[in-house]
Amino acid sequence: MVGEEGQGKNSRSAVVSGCAGSIESDIDVPPPVGEALVAKWTPMNKNTSPQSRTSARPRAHVRGRGDSAEHSERGYRRDRRAPAERIKGIESDKARARRAQAPTTLRGRIRRMLIVVGVPHLVVVLGIFVVAIAALLLTSSPFAWLNTIVGEAWMVFNLAPIRAGGIDIGVLPVLPAAFLAWLVGRRVRVAVKDKVSINDLLVLSCCVLAVPVVLTIIAWLMLWDAGKVYDVSPPELYRVVPRMLLLHAAALIGGMGPRLWKALAKRSGVPRVFVDAAQIGLSYLGYLGAAGLVLVVIMWGCGWSRQAEMLASYPVLTAMGTVGLFLLSILYLPNAAVAAGAVLSGSELHIGEGTSVSLFSGHVVPLPPLPLAAAVPPSVSPWCAVLLVVPVLAAVAAFYRRRALVSFHVALVATITVAVSSLVAYYAVSGALGVYGYTGPELWTAVGLSSLWCLVVGCAFATSQAVSAWRARRATVPAAEAEAPAAAEEATTDSTDTAQPEQDSAVLGDATAAEAEEAETDAEESNPDEESEAEADAEDEIEDEQEGQTKEQAEAPAEEQVESQTETDVIDAEVVDVESAETEVETDETAEATGKLDTDAEEHQEAEGPTKE
Repeated sequence: MVGEEGQGKNSRSAVVSGCAGSIESDIDVPPPVGEALVAKWTPMNKNTSPQSRTSARPRAHVRGRGDSAEHSERGYRRDRRAPAERIKGIESDKARARRAQAPTTLRGRIRRMLIVVGVPHLVVVLGIFVVAIAALLLTSSPFAWLNTIVGEAWMVFNLAPIRAGGIDIGVLPVLPAAFLAWLVGRRVRVAVKDKVSINDLLVLSCCVLAVPVVLTIIAWLMLWDAGKVYDVSPPELYRVVPRMLLLHAAALIGGMGPRLWKALAKRSGVPRVFVDAAQIGLSYLGYLGAAGLVLVVIMWGCGWSRQAEMLASYPVLTAMGTVGLFLLSILYLPNAAVAAGAVLSGSELHIGEGTSVSLFSGHVVPLPPLPLAAAVPPSVSPWCAVLLVVPVLAAVAAFYRRRALVSFHVALVATITVAVSSLVAYYAVSGALGVYGYTGPELWTAVGLSSLWCLVVGCAFATSQAVSAWRARRATVPAAEAEAPAAAEEATTDSTDTAQPEQDSAVLGDATAAEAEEAETDAEESNPDEESEAEADAEDEIEDEQEGQTKEQAEAPAEEQVESQTETDVIDAEVVDVESAETEVETDETAEATGKLDTDAEEHQEAEGPTKE
């Protein structure tokens, strides 16, 4: 076997050497296919042998990714796109995924929006159950009260009045209802922040209003059933449903956001600046409410002695009871802030029939034993009327932020927004308070005065903007009048510059004609006899040409002689061309006549030459 392998190697080397020799000896003749393949074959060495190469490690080992089977030997493929393009691609993929998940049928839309709206309500209901069970366990009360507690708590979260033991309480704390509205608005914002259609908005609006109605009816039935055993009774539905619908409608409007409202305004043909005007009105109410909250906190701190008197009026008050009273006062703190805002605008606050407080006067009767009631002052100082500047400052702050957009229409829309929003807010914080009766701000006076301050300040800003615009227009008119003569002078200068080349060409033409006349004069002085003969011949030829032209003009139709006055430039150009053509003809005739004279002179000299000889 070894010998055969050696013979095979010798034969292959002989073939290779023979082929190489044949190729060197005769380059023009191509070798056969097999021999060419053998001639190109080269033996493998250390650099070309696959067995001699070291096995390449996976890039996962190099990058410190470990021996994971998920990575191939080629390693991770690097994305060579720019960061902005990669981010754009990721966002577009997410957007496509969101569009793919969005349902297109009515059933799919209803299912999606029910989930969106149902989550916050489910959170609130479960929270109510947890707190109710904990309270029953801590107080060792029977679990039969659970349905009653859950029903009453749901009414409180929806600002619906409650009735127990023959006492009606319509002034309910706003803080729990505000928390529920915030949850609903948050979910609505998540549902509409990316992309939404009109059908989606309609389905969402119906779900936002329908789900709480169903839950409220269930709670009402629970209270009705509990009223058979306990001294509770459900409130009238005509008093429950309006408050509940207003609360959830406000959550829907706030959750949609100004961006979506501007898109809807553009779609419906309403100016988008009206959305900004509504924001101005809401900002004014927000500033006014914040000022009222500051006033309540200050008055509450100043009335610490009155709080101690109220707490001493309780026969037996434990530490847990004291904490509960203060927590209840905190829940009523937004109500007090809204009522204080109404007082700052100039209205009155009523707590029953005997108590009324305003910036001008105050009359107080014994108040409910609640720590927050200590914020009501027993008397009002005359200097409190200075606080009427607070709503003015709030309106100025609201309009100043968007002063570039303010006009009389914007001021009017902002005032309407303030009127509607303040009516809803004052209605939500007012109602019956047990034996005291109606408690809350004087409704129509508070709405009117709050709107009036907004309208006055808005009209002042609009007038300022109008005056500024009028002054700007008036300042631009003299500038335009001053620019008009300058423009006229420029036009005159341009026309003069345009006419100057024509005058220069005319002067050059006159100079050329003068030079031609001087040349003719010199020629006449040098050859008088030749010129006279040439002129005679030229006159004869010109007379013949004039006769021919007369005949052609007589034969030409009359229409070619009619010329239009509207084509003056074209006619003048034709005249100039004809004159130049006649000048060229006369020059050619003069040259021919001069040539004839020269020829005759040469012939005459040749004839005289032999005679002289």
